[in-house]
Amino acid sequence: MDAQTFFLYVYYALLYGLPIYMCNSFANLSKFLPILGSPVDFNKNWKDGRRVFGDHKTWRGIIFGIIAGTITGVLIWYFCFFKYQIFVLDDKYTLGTSVTGWPVYPWYVGFFMSIGDHAADLAGSFIKRRMNIQSGGALPLYDQGSWMVTGVLIALPFTWGAAHIWFYFVALIIVTPLIHFIVNIFAYWLKIKDVWY
Repeated sequence: MDAQTFFLYVYYALLYGLPIYMCNSFANLSKFLPILGSPVDFNKNWKDGRRVFGDHKTWRGIIFGIIAGTITGVLIWYFCFFKYQIFVLDDKYTLGTSVTGWPVYPWYVGFFMSIGDHAADLAGSFIKRRMNIQSGGALPLYDQGSWMVTGVLIALPFTWGAAHIWFYFVALIIVTPLIHFIVNIFAYWLKIKDVWY
């Protein structure tokens, strides 16, 4: 694999993971909306006396994150299959043959990626509360990319066998923490996030 092909595949990896990035971003941006701000755990405590997830995990974030991730997945599917015909479609209009190295991308995969994103996010919040880390506090390494791992893994049954899928998976695991760090600093500067990490 030459350098040009390598960086092309890294670009494809980022495009492949875009629904997860958008789900994660819109879950955070949704805090400015005046609706559905109730905590996912309904302010309930776990049997250890600590909150299950905390105030930062709201139904608003879950719902709007999933909507954003799903729409992003549909748009990528549309542009790759129909607008620019990166794929050759099969008779079911779902899976096709990649003609450029881009992975097979069903229209609904963004939904499952978003579910995976939130699964890791909620699991992280649950772990943090058990570790007595306050809501909004950091859990190094986990916060920077666990959501990408679970997002890709939950969507994997629908993209299994796609060309270079494991390259995209590894590339996303490596690149996501850096992107997460840069985006968080920018979001903190814009006062979207309360902390820079």
